[in-house]
Amino acid sequence: MGSAIERRKFEQEMRKIDCSHLNITHHLANLESDEILKRALLAQTKCIVRLYMISAFDLSSRDNGSPSDPYLYLKCNNTVYNERDNYVLDDANPKFNKYYDFEGTFPGCSPIRIDVYDYDDIFGDDLIGTSILDLEDRYFSMEWQALEDKPIEYRQIYHSSTSLSQGVVKCWVEINPLTSPEEVKVWDISEKPPFELEVRICVFNAIEMKIMDWEGTSDVFFRGFFDSKEDV
Repeated sequence: MGSAIERRKFEQEMRKIDCSHLNITHHLANLESDEILKRALLAQTKCIVRLYMISAFDLSSRDNGSPSDPYLYLKCNNTVYNERDNYVLDDANPKFNKYYDFEGTFPGCSPIRIDVYDYDDIFGDDLIGTSILDLEDRYFSMEWQALEDKPIEYRQIYHSSTSLSQGVVKCWVEINPLTSPEEVKVWDISEKPPFELEVRICVFNAIEMKIMDWEGTSDVFFRGFFDSKEDV
């Protein structure tokens, strides 16, 4: 029952003897998952934890009359990344486009603490919000491990002063054995430079147009608009 082909063969045999309703394959798969989980919990595995920080949006302001000047402060086990020198000026929707590597041993790896701060050189920096990313929940999840491409997460950040969300960070995390770090693909998430495009719309004909002139015709023309909420 170690492979998908073996499971399908077993299910076919169960259908032949009219026992498919017993869901034996499902129960055996659960038992196999339990055994894999037990082995993983008993083993000490050193891993590289790679956190991709893409962006944040709707960050609460900690400045009077302007958006915050956000930067990241990340911590996992004994590794800290302080991006204070790379703060983003007056931006509630900053783009980070960077990844960060941490070493961790499973089981026993601490979660990643994601702090978003507001830079203030005069009065001191203020915490905008925090998100705690549990790594062991992911590492010991068969479903998460089975995903070839880990899902992008939209994580709310919170401050101890309120139960309301203080914004959202967009990120994803990968956990790979330390034995072969050179085999782990590094995704390029750097911001791509803008480039010019020409959009051409071809209108071939029109039907059932409303008659607007007294002589029973219309002098039809088309007008197009490009509506964007962001600067282009």
